[in-house]
Amino acid sequence: MSTNYAKTLLLITFIVFLFQSCDEKVEAPENETPPLQQTSSLQRFHFNDKIKVTIVGTFHFGQNSSYDELSIENQALLEQLTDSLKRFGASKVFLEDNPIHDSIYNAQYKAYLKSDDYIKDKTNEIYQLGFRMAKKLGHDSIYLFDNRPPFIGSLNDFTFEIFSKFKDSSDLKFMRKHYDQVTQVYSYNDSIRKTMPIYDNIKSLNSLEGMEYDIYRMHSIELRAGVNDTWVGADWLGRWYQRNLRMMMHVLQQAEPGDKVIIFVGSNHRWVLEQLMRNTPEFEIEDSFQYM
Repeated sequence: MSTNYAKTLLLITFIVFLFQSCDEKVEAPENETPPLQQTSSLQRFHFNDKIKVTIVGTFHFGQNSSYDELSIENQALLEQLTDSLKRFGASKVFLEDNPIHDSIYNAQYKAYLKSDDYIKDKTNEIYQLGFRMAKKLGHDSIYLFDNRPPFIGSLNDFTFEIFSKFKDSSDLKFMRKHYDQVTQVYSYNDSIRKTMPIYDNIKSLNSLEGMEYDIYRMHSIELRAGVNDTWVGADWLGRWYQRNLRMMMHVLQQAEPGDKVIIFVGSNHRWVLEQLMRNTPEFEIEDSFQYM
C-alpha cells in the first residue's frame, strides 16, 4: 500500500467519524439544567381584541407639603405631563374612587367640560390629572374603579403604627440586617423627590426603581410583621392584593375589548395592578414611563 493511498484512507475515515459525531445527541453536563420543553399537544389561550392598559402612579395631591399643585408653574407642568400621556391614545380614563360615586364625579366632569376654571381650586389628582387627561382626549365621561375591603381578623383597628410593635419580635435576624437599609432608602428617595419639579417626581414614581422599592418593602418588612403570632403583616399584604383585585375587576367590567385604558392611581398600586393584569388574559400592559 502506497504512502499516499494510506494517507487518503486515513483522511476519509476521519471525515466519516466527524460527521457521525455531529449526528450524535450531546448530553448536557450533570450540573446543567436542560431547557424547558413546550408540550405541543396542549392548547393555549389566545384572546383577541385585548384591552390595552397603561397605569400612571402618582402621590396623592394635597397630601404632599412640598408642592402647591395649583401654582402657575405646577399647572404648566401638569399640562405638559398630560400632553405627553395623551400619546397613548386612551379611549377611557379610570380614576381612584369607588364607582358608587360615579354620578357625582361625572356631574363634576361635565361642569369642567364647560369651563376649565372648575378645577382651578381643586387640588386632588382626580381633577388635576384625571379630568384634565379626559378632556384633552375629548371624552364625555370618566370612570371610577376603587374598592376598599373591610379590615377584619388580625387587621381589626389597623394602623400603620402596629407594624412597629412587631419589628423586634419576629424574624429578628432579618430586621437587624435589612430594616435600617429599607428605611434609609425611603428617607433618601423622599428627600430627593421633594426637590424635584412635580413632573419629574411623578416620573420617578413610575420608574423601575420607584416601583421596586414599594414591592420589596411590602414583601420584606411589612410581610414579616406578626409572623407566627397575629400574622398582621401577611394579612395586610393579603388585603392589599384583595383590594387591587377588586379594582382590576372594576376596570374589567367597564372596559370593552379594543379599549385603550389609562389609569391614574396611587403609585403603590401600580406594581400590583400590573402584576395582576399581566396574569389576566384580557389585558395587555404598556409601560406609562415611555410616555413621560
